[in-house]
Amino acid sequence: MPISGEGQTNWFHKDYQYLKVQPEGMKNLRKNYSQVWQDVFALVVNDAKVEGTFLEIGGAQPFIGNNTWLLEEGYKWRGLSIELDHDLCKMWRGERPNTKLYEADAIDFDYVKAVDDLGLPRHMDYLSFDLEPPEITLDTLRKFPFEKLSFNCITYEHDAYRQWGDVYAHREIFKLHGYDLVGADIRNGPCTMEEWYVHGTCDKTMRDNLRSNGCEAWELLLDL
Repeated sequence: MPISGEGQTNWFHKDYQYLKVQPEGMKNLRKNYSQVWQDVFALVVNDAKVEGTFLEIGGAQPFIGNNTWLLEEGYKWRGLSIELDHDLCKMWRGERPNTKLYEADAIDFDYVKAVDDLGLPRHMDYLSFDLEPPEITLDTLRKFPFEKLSFNCITYEHDAYRQWGDVYAHREIFKLHGYDLVGADIRNGPCTMEEWYVHGTCDKTMRDNLRSNGCEAWELLLDL
């Protein structure tokens, strides 16, 4: 079982042989950084693409626990990250050359302008949605310009374990914009915290192979 202490899920080199979908470019992957394999999921959906693109809403720390550092470090992805906490933003300075960090309020941020200014495509490979508290995540999602920006896959932290209001209101929004829920109520230990989506234009066999409900991230991605 690819689990190390305190509920933290880590990727080990041996895990490749158990992947339900096995991109050639992941054979030599030795480690990941995100909390519950969000970065591994993005690689699997995008066939371990080199020089992919991402948008990260809620950057937090630049390395440990970050959903996009593996993509930048190991696969030369580039993108932008939005983070409001000034102390966290200071940790990014000079550390992530392929990522443009914006110290900004995610709700009112002009995503389309930023993407265009950076010369990034309006259809990107990965969107990471991870804000605190979850009510802010939902408010930001409701205002997000999906009519202008789209993604191959999305990881969305809903933090259902906190038992707050409209925990599943995001599902209808993603469905409306053509995203298929492949990972429902993903857990980190006992805490139900994430849902993962793949755009409906992506390979259906891949989507069906990954489809899971109420499991830990490694159970969604690995066939054990």
